[in-house]
Parts: sequence; C-alpha cells; structure tokens
Amino acid sequence: MYAQGFKCYDRITMAEIFLTGATGFVGRHLVPALIREGHHVWCLVRSVEKAAQLRARGCQVVVGDLTSDSFSVEGAEIVIHLAALHHGLPTLISRVTAEGTARLVQAAQAQGVKKILSLSTVTAAQNPSWPYAYAAWLAEQAIQASSVRYTILRSTVIVGPGDPFLGGIMYMAQAWPVVPIIGSGRTRFQPVSVFDIVRCVLQAITDERYTNRVLTVGGPEVLSYEQIVDTVFEALRISKRKISLPRRTTRFCVRWLERMGVRTPFVPGHFLSQDLIASSPSVIEDEFGFRPQALRAVLHAILSRCVTLEKSVA
Repeated sequence: MYAQGFKCYDRITMAEIFLTGATGFVGRHLVPALIREGHHVWCLVRSVEKAAQLRARGCQVVVGDLTSDSFSVEGAEIVIHLAALHHGLPTLISRVTAEGTARLVQAAQAQGVKKILSLSTVTAAQNPSWPYAYAAWLAEQAIQASSVRYTILRSTVIVGPGDPFLGGIMYMAQAWPVVPIIGSGRTRFQPVSVFDIVRCVLQAITDERYTNRVLTVGGPEVLSYEQIVDTVFEALRISKRKISLPRRTTRFCVRWLERMGVRTPFVPGHFLSQDLIASSPSVIEDEFGFRPQALRAVLHAILSRCVTLEKSVA
C-alpha cells in the first residue's frame, strides 16, 4: 500500500512538492520533469528575476532562503531538497547547508510534510576539516533524526548541460593553450548524468521502496580525472598538451583569484584527494532498474545541444 499523495511508479499521481535549489544545476533539469509528471511545484528562491522565470514555467514561488525563518512549507506533501553551498567561508557553508537543512526539516515536521528527499554527496563525512562534506553530513543527520519519512541520495559528481565540473574541463580544453591536471590526475570519479539523477529523484519520491534509506548513486564508469580529460579531448576532437599542477598551489591560486572577483572553471571537486565514487558502478541499475548514461553519451548530449542552440541563434 502507498500513502496518499504518493504513487507506485507505474501510476501518475499529482503531488504538492516544495523544492529548494530550483535554479541550481540539478534544479533546472528537475523542475520541467516534475511539471511533466503532473506535480504541483512550489520553489524557494532568493532572486525576484529567477522567481519570474519559474512562474513562467508554471511553478509557484516562495521568495526567501534557507537562512531565513520566514518561509513555509505548509500544504506540501513532499519536500525535495537540492540547495547547498559547496564552497566559500566555512561558517557560511555551515549556515546554509547544515543549519539551513535543519531549519527546513523543522518546518517540514511542524507543517505535516509526508516525505523529504535530499540530494547529498558521497563525500559527506563527520570530518570538520572538510567544511562542505561535514555540513552535508550534519544535514543528513538532521533529516534522519526527524519524524518525517526520508530518502537521501548521496551522489557522485553530476554532469550534463550546464554543469560546472565537466563544463569547466570542456572550457579549458577549448579555450586554454594547455590543460592542467590537478595533482596526480589519478583521483577517481564516477560521473553521473543529471538526467539520470532526475530519473532517480522522480522514482524515489513516488515509490515506498526508497523510504528511510540512504542510497549512493553514480554513473556506470569509474574514471580518473586524467581519463575524463582525455575523454573530453576525444569528444571535442582536439589535442592539447596537459601539464601537472600541485594541488595546494592550484587551490591557493584559485582562492586568490576568487577573492579578486576573477572566476575560474575550477570547482572544489578538482582539489579533492579522495575518490568520488559510489559503492558500485551498477548501483543505479541495481536500485532503480535502469542503466545510466556513460560519460561519452553525456558529452554527446551536451555537444548536440550546443549545435542546436547555435542553429537557433543563427
């Protein structure tokens, strides 16, 4: 039996959904999928301009953020929590990712939400020396300690049109004379398509099999950072020289440039010395019943979309 407001995956039932992180990378892909499924979506957003864009898509909007006490989730059956701060001052990361999640959980518990689905990270750990990983772990603890049913998806690095990780590598491969390999280049990743993450989210919110579980999700391949760079070269049909840069030196330079207001294509994942992998390359197939896209297929989708956009502009 499925609780009212939920569905077995072979049936479509509209649910009232409160979504954080709607304007982020995953959120931009999830919102239209939720609407296509027939769900009624409320989005928590800070920007008035982005609020207007979401209203145009058919969403309702709550203006505010996770650091505010003013937002309400009343009327929502499901909360999908994507919002997090991945880098910046440790105190700010904690305030948004850990304390913000705790505030969201309190509101959900007080206002009768039936289920929370949170998108977390495989790096989540009880280690204060890694501010984002520690804040993500604290967020998970707050969710699991509540009386609300939950599903936590611990994801590896998510890639697809508009992502900062793969997008940054593609930018460097196309625009820079040489492409840096951070550290040894042997740190392992298990990139997963954003479209597959969306599919997992849709399935997890509607199927009771995933209730009160923490699941790791990742793509079908485990690749080193250098292998990912080489795959990008192959997809773009270019050849560039690669140079190795010490991890600490690169981190210092990027932080210094960010303080000066200069954006770089680097994201925190480039600097991690630990692998970003799930328990198994077949985890999505085992848990969700479909085979996720390989990196080459994701790159093909990105490049095809770029060609389509260029033609529409022309």
